[in-house]
Amino acid sequence: MAGLKRRASQVWPEEHGEQEHGLYSLHRMFDIVGTHLTHRDVRVLSFLFVDVIDDHERGLIRNGRDFLLALERQGRCDESNFRQVLQLLRIITRHDLLPYVTLKRRRADKYLEETSVRYVTPRALSDPEPRPPHPPKTVPPHYPVVCCPASGPQMCSKRPARGRATLGSQRKRRKSVTPDPKEKQTCDIRLRVRAEYCQHETALQGNVFSNKQDPLERQFERFNQANTILKSRDLGSIICDIKFSELTYLDAFWRDYINGSLLEALKGVFITDSLKQAVGHEAIKLLVNVDEEDYELGRQKLLRNLMLQALP
Repeated sequence: MAGLKRRASQVWPEEHGEQEHGLYSLHRMFDIVGTHLTHRDVRVLSFLFVDVIDDHERGLIRNGRDFLLALERQGRCDESNFRQVLQLLRIITRHDLLPYVTLKRRRADKYLEETSVRYVTPRALSDPEPRPPHPPKTVPPHYPVVCCPASGPQMCSKRPARGRATLGSQRKRRKSVTPDPKEKQTCDIRLRVRAEYCQHETALQGNVFSNKQDPLERQFERFNQANTILKSRDLGSIICDIKFSELTYLDAFWRDYINGSLLEALKGVFITDSLKQAVGHEAIKLLVNVDEEDYELGRQKLLRNLMLQALP
């Protein structure tokens, strides 16, 4: 019972040694994923496991972390097997949480760190002659390209398509293997936007049923039925790549993503009156995801531009 009342900010006993190796403990991962699961998510998950988790165990489940701990006690999740957790997140269409199902420690967000000063200021202090400041270059923001194939509008990235390259493109590729060290770098940030229903419990109740005698067969049949229902309620998603060439724009974009401003801005674009009319009386929500690794790698590239600008 004491473990169930543990707060997310507390350190688990097994975590002290694993922090030195850049890893999360299994329970710390439960804390991270569980805090992002809504009460509706937890109710749907408990409903799917009604034949696996007994009444007493379900009575102890008050949030997502408690549900994941119950899965561990049932032997359905451990440090080497997250398959059940990943499958459940896909069933309830919480694809935005899949990157968090890992024991690899995610590096802290450092978008407010004045990294550019660290590289530029020491050189400026040692410069014997003051130089006139260069006017900042104004670069227009780059927007993703919207393509409209026969199947409908999709957001397309500028990444090269796979396939056999022509002779001319192969020559260009060989020439561009070693980029000019003074050439200005750009970065692509992948943005994923997904619309989905706020709750699925009403659609699942009364439509998920199995009369098989074996508990495992009964659970498998219920899983398949629930998976079919949830797939039929898929409202779709959009993936696009956004190109940045200035560090200030990239940091502003990441800051808006972290504080929720990006999500609020995209709601008016994706949750339209036509979509609301199509889903009827049910409430819908928008999920936005930006890969943290894309941001960190892109920031390194754009910081390199600042270092090159500081060179004589």
